[in-house]
Amino acid sequence: MASFKFGPMTVKLQYCRKKGNLLYFRRRIPLDLREQIGRDFFVQSLGTSDPRVAAPLIQKLIRQTDKEWDELRAPTRAGHLRRAKELLAEHGVDPVTPAEGPLWAFEDHLDEVVGHKEVIPEPHKTAIELVHGTRAFTLEDCRDEYTAARPATEERAERAFRYLMEFLKGDRDIRKLRRTDVNGFVQFLLDKGMATGSVQRYLTPLKAAFGRAIREHEFSIANVFARVEIPEMGKDKVDREVFTLDNYRALDRALNAHPEDTLRSILLVVSETGARLAEIVGLAKSDLHLDSRTAYIALKPHPWRPLKTHGSTRKIPLTPRAVASLRGAMSRSSDPIHVYPQYSSNEGTKTDSVSAALVKWVRTREGLKDTLLGNHSLRHGMKDLLRSVHCPSEAADEIIGHATPGMGANYGEGYPLEDLYDWLVAANAKKTP
Repeated sequence: MASFKFGPMTVKLQYCRKKGNLLYFRRRIPLDLREQIGRDFFVQSLGTSDPRVAAPLIQKLIRQTDKEWDELRAPTRAGHLRRAKELLAEHGVDPVTPAEGPLWAFEDHLDEVVGHKEVIPEPHKTAIELVHGTRAFTLEDCRDEYTAARPATEERAERAFRYLMEFLKGDRDIRKLRRTDVNGFVQFLLDKGMATGSVQRYLTPLKAAFGRAIREHEFSIANVFARVEIPEMGKDKVDREVFTLDNYRALDRALNAHPEDTLRSILLVVSETGARLAEIVGLAKSDLHLDSRTAYIALKPHPWRPLKTHGSTRKIPLTPRAVASLRGAMSRSSDPIHVYPQYSSNEGTKTDSVSAALVKWVRTREGLKDTLLGNHSLRHGMKDLLRSVHCPSEAADEIIGHATPGMGANYGEGYPLEDLYDWLVAANAKKTP
């Protein structure tokens, strides 16, 4: 473990060693796997001397080695498939078009390894199925490959596939799914009481996962989740309520009465800035400039949390109240990267979970009961507050990250941060009776 000084703070990086000018990831291989792997340590250069760059790489390698070692201890279906493809490739056989390769080389290998054994090792059995075209590519295969390639989508994709397998009463080869199954699944979700917009959000990761599987495995099938029609789409939409001054004041009273914790800190910062919930949940410590003359967030995309649009990359000025809340969050976070590590990691953010918890909390506070107010309502409310203090619409868009219409908005550097700060402070002052 290496230690690094950042001003008065010392940060320790696990599994990190310095050699020359570079940092290395060095992790001891578990005793039960050393003979199988053939060495005592896993070592890999991180290609940098900067611990801030190294930290997320280390977390990624920790997840990678954990996954590989778990796979060796208890191989999964995805692991068997990966090893089967490797076996075929090692013997010059393309898993997609095995008949065109030197099958004799792979067959000779099978004779050597399997011989007269009654039980064929799973990776070899999977390779045989690939050669003969008898291996199913299941919904679980599709889900696992998609979430491995798109970890930020894991939470919603997992839920979507779980609903689909609940409807189908089990797993199934994706090549055997029909459009009638998809239409039945849509009705199944609607019968659960889901709004049409929610149904659409569950279809989106399924469409993406199926599309990826079809491309990567060169399946000669159509994507059954493409262009799905949802009956009465959008007609059940309920307009979002917007925070009024009375609502804001009720929220502030509730926040002041509750000991500040991670969820309340996130809610307060969203309320004070009008930022998107995901933008605040996924904050990195390096995004915060709390000691600048005008404190601000330098909002930018991260591997664990992309931004909605290119224009979402911006500087958000911070009110004194937001600064105090973020300082508290920083002091509670022992993570070297993330401000809110309970809900954000290098694997992604848990914005949906945060949203559900905060909506439930907000709607049970005095003065906010029986409303439909949610986290996104704060963005619309902030736009109204900024308008009430005569903040130009282009400046308001800069603060909350809305696209400003018109070609002229694409030129120049925008409003000075100090001016944006003054308007934001004035807007938040409106909440005070």
